[in-house]
Amino acid sequence: MSQRMFNLVAGLLFGLFALVHAVRIATSSGFVVAGWGLPTWPSAIAVLAGAYLALAALRLNKSAGS
Repeated sequence: MSQRMFNLVAGLLFGLFALVHAVRIATSSGFVVAGWGLPTWPSAIAVLAGAYLALAALRLNKSAGS
């Protein structure tokens, strides 16, 4: 797999990750792990981290093509 393809796939996956967490925040969906309800605020951190990683990967993809 080329570096450019890797960056594209990573960017898309991180973008999807951020989108899923943003939808969780928007719909106030509950999430239970081992009987413990996960609050919504960790999803806000996940949106920021996922969006940053997606943008960084896509930016690297753009520079790898030049």
